[in-house]
Amino acid sequence: MKFEGAPDIAEYVKKEIYPDGLEYVPLRENRVAVRVAPEDLTKVAELFVKKYEARLIHATAVDLEFKGFEVLHIYDFSKKRDRLVVVVKALVEKDNPEIPSIANITWQAAWAEKEMKELLGINPLGTPDPRHQFLPYEWPNPVESGSIPEGNKFETPASATQTKEMYLPLRMPIEEAYQSLIPIGPYHPGVIEGQIVYVKVEGEQVVAADIKTGFHHRGIMKLIEQRGYNKGAFIAERVCGICSAAHGLAYITCTENLYEAEVPDRALYIRTLLVELNRIHSHLLWIGVVADVIGWKTGFMLTWGLRERVMDIIEAITGNRVNYGIWRMGGVSRDVSQELAEKAKRTVDNLKEECAKLLALVAEHPVVKSRLIGVGPLTKAQAFDGGAVGPVARASNWKIDVRADNPPHAIYDPKIVSWEVITDDHCDTYGRTLVRVKELLVSCGIVSQCLEYLAKTTGEIRIKPKSVPAGAEAVGLNEAPRGELAYYIRASDTDANLPHSIRIRTPSYRNNAIIPLMLVGSNLADVPVVMGSTDQCLACTDRVEVINEKDGTRKSLTWDQLINLSRRASRC
Repeated sequence: MKFEGAPDIAEYVKKEIYPDGLEYVPLRENRVAVRVAPEDLTKVAELFVKKYEARLIHATAVDLEFKGFEVLHIYDFSKKRDRLVVVVKALVEKDNPEIPSIANITWQAAWAEKEMKELLGINPLGTPDPRHQFLPYEWPNPVESGSIPEGNKFETPASATQTKEMYLPLRMPIEEAYQSLIPIGPYHPGVIEGQIVYVKVEGEQVVAADIKTGFHHRGIMKLIEQRGYNKGAFIAERVCGICSAAHGLAYITCTENLYEAEVPDRALYIRTLLVELNRIHSHLLWIGVVADVIGWKTGFMLTWGLRERVMDIIEAITGNRVNYGIWRMGGVSRDVSQELAEKAKRTVDNLKEECAKLLALVAEHPVVKSRLIGVGPLTKAQAFDGGAVGPVARASNWKIDVRADNPPHAIYDPKIVSWEVITDDHCDTYGRTLVRVKELLVSCGIVSQCLEYLAKTTGEIRIKPKSVPAGAEAVGLNEAPRGELAYYIRASDTDANLPHSIRIRTPSYRNNAIIPLMLVGSNLADVPVVMGSTDQCLACTDRVEVINEKDGTRKSLTWDQLINLSRRASRC
């Protein structure tokens, strides 16, 4: 299927964006790679963000071994130019890898720069927050020593060198007698995954907040690099069980962007069908969880009952309920019969009517309004600077959606499938709830149109993929239920079956970072509601790869094996 895009992306970049004297390489799907000098990264960021209102998708880096590190800043220009994505690259030396921080230009780069520092050793000079985010605060000192350096006042001067004082978890000293500091986590009944949120309260009001993640680093990106393009699709789905379809589609789209891929129309419809069913069940799950948190138990039972209908359709199509295992380069592995499509369409049409009733109920329910209106405020400007994505951004009246801004990855062209991007101007948790409920109706409409097409047509579902060119690179985007999901893959120069590097930026990577901002001004009782309003995802799955240091062999542990191993270790 052919999509209409910007007519001359390369010329536009060369004329309007591309700095003189720097090289650029057009990539597939209206994407361009531009190489700059490391010291020019801030100048380029200033130009892109301030002048062109570009949005930073991700900042990451690739280890090129003896050549050094290649730092990547990926920008989205879709609001200025249809589907344009620019990858800005800068090569830094291995001996002294330093780059200027761009977090002061666009704050959303802060976590990404920390990740580069902690996992690759690339030092972002001038970063506003140099503390550890994914490594323990005390690293490389003993993690659980319990000691605090003498004389430390939980302050880090802007001119301070990188000492262990900079990695202490708090920047919220108790200044008044009536202030209290409350830690939530790392494990808490309201948040089933590992993170710590510190809130400083005066009475019942939150006056400051901080967040620490990084408790479950599973090495998913490295696992995919070791298994190749085809097997990588199965691992990508396991980044998140709730958003598994979104990860499968983003990954497979990224691999297809490495070469001149051909994908049958029928496969594109099936892909769209599955990711929208995924969105419906995810939103229904989230609405039920929030209903339970605020004390509306009926809402929990209602939404999770509706979700089961969606899960039954997914199981009928793929044979699975969590990880679909259907994604293949060049298409999908399973077709949807006409009989199943007709039956599923009747179910979805009925579900849409139920979701319309749910919207009316949620919008006017007294418990919902009293617990959500005005809670967790986030303005459009704050959403942009913090890099909010998905329903969190759209509830702050920011109209961004990968399905509309970068549509080639599936059937989202409005000329083919009728749908709309939902926004809301409440700029709070109530708005995030309304956006998700309204998106249920939109997704039901998309699913119904896909099923109608599949019921009336036949055709192939996969075209054999071509070989991946050596050294190729690509960006794959998809609108997951929680927001924009981004994959970056660089192909190996020597092995056609293995990627050299893969980088993943999930929507929660961005939305979790702005939770402290949304917490300020809230009541203590509303903290779980605000945290939940981003639809948090942290560890997502429990799978561990064990590597034998002696012979290098690998094996994966099941959940039961992991439990037994933990019990044996506890008895020692």
